[in-house]
Parts: sequence; structure tokens; C-alpha cells
Amino acid sequence: MNDSATEQTETKRTREPETGETDEASDDASRGSDALPSLPLDQVFEVLKNERRRRVLERLAESDGALDLGTLAEEIAALENDKDVRQITSTERKRVYVGLYQCHLPKMDDFGVVSFEKSRGTIEPGPHIDAVLRYLETPDTASPPDDERTPLVLSASGAVALAAAVVTDPTTTLPVLDVAVWGLIVAFVVHVAVRLYTVHAGDTSEPRRSEADATKTART
Repeated sequence: MNDSATEQTETKRTREPETGETDEASDDASRGSDALPSLPLDQVFEVLKNERRRRVLERLAESDGALDLGTLAEEIAALENDKDVRQITSTERKRVYVGLYQCHLPKMDDFGVVSFEKSRGTIEPGPHIDAVLRYLETPDTASPPDDERTPLVLSASGAVALAAAVVTDPTTTLPVLDVAVWGLIVAFVVHVAVRLYTVHAGDTSEPRRSEADATKTART
């Protein structure tokens, strides 16, 4: 009888894990979940400060699979030179290809933002790409430019001013409605004049700015 009780006790001990072993397993699991550190902000902005790297991220965000380096270089070259992909020259394509291959993609790969296979010429999202994409303003999330936002603000303000004038006009002898209408006319005339001046100034400075941008792109 004593021998039977002893065997049952030994069997129970072998089935029950020790407390230390359980805690050790939990610690290992916790360490495993924290094994992949988040990307520091200085590295995030280091990636985003270059236009070509931002365009790589935009294409990855739009794509469902891996990108081909040759095709990507053609698309970026077309954007940089404001041309259709079929119109870019071999020199324009090569300049972008070499810059991506030698500089930008290896840096992004080192940060874990992309996975760049040099031998195959493919680019895939890396483990840290989400940490960068959250700071990237894509066309879907971009706010409207100022030249589109200003007319909307003027229109909304004008509608409010006219509504207020219509409500107030019967209760006062002051020409409230006339003042509101002329105020809107003056605001729109000023806005149009400023836009025409801005467009003219941009047209006259475009050749010099384009030349400077081309020099800067070649250096980066």
C-alpha cells in the first residue's frame, strides 16, 4: 500500500511543471515579442527627407507585391523629368537607377524599412515600413493645396456673411447687405490678383529652379 502511494506521488510530481520553469517560459515569450525594436524618429525622418525615398515608399504603399527596380527607376525618372515613362532617356533612367541601387535602397534596407534584394533587383516592404508610412503624406491623406483651399474659405465666409446680412438688414437702417456684398467682391478681386501675381512669378523663376533641382538631384 505504501509503495502504491509513493508511485502516485512521483507520477504527480513529474506531470506538474515547476514554478521556475513556468516563469522562465513566460519571460522568454515576453522577450520574443519585444525582439523587434521600433524605428527611432531620427531614422524615420532620415528616410523621409529624400524625395526619391519618399517615392519608393509611395509605390510600395500602392503595390500589393514586390517592386522591380528597373520599373521603379523608370517611374521615378518620369516624375522627376515631368515626362511619360516612354519618353525618358536612358541617361535619365540610369541616373535614378544608380542612385536607388547604390544609396537609397541600401539605406532603407539597413533601417528595416524595405527588403532590398540586390541580386534579383526587387524591393519589398520591410518590418519597419509602417513606422515610416504613418508620417508620409500620401495623395489620399494630403490636405488640399492653398490655392484650392482659399476659394473654399472665401465661399464659406461669404455665405455666412450674406446670411447674417439678410437676417440683420430688416432690423436696421444701416446698409448691411450692401456692405456684405461689396466686401465679398473686394475679397475675390484681391484673391484673383494675388493668384495671377503668384503664377506670373512662378513662371519667370521656373527655369532657374528647374536647373537647381536637377543639379541637386544628381548630387543626391
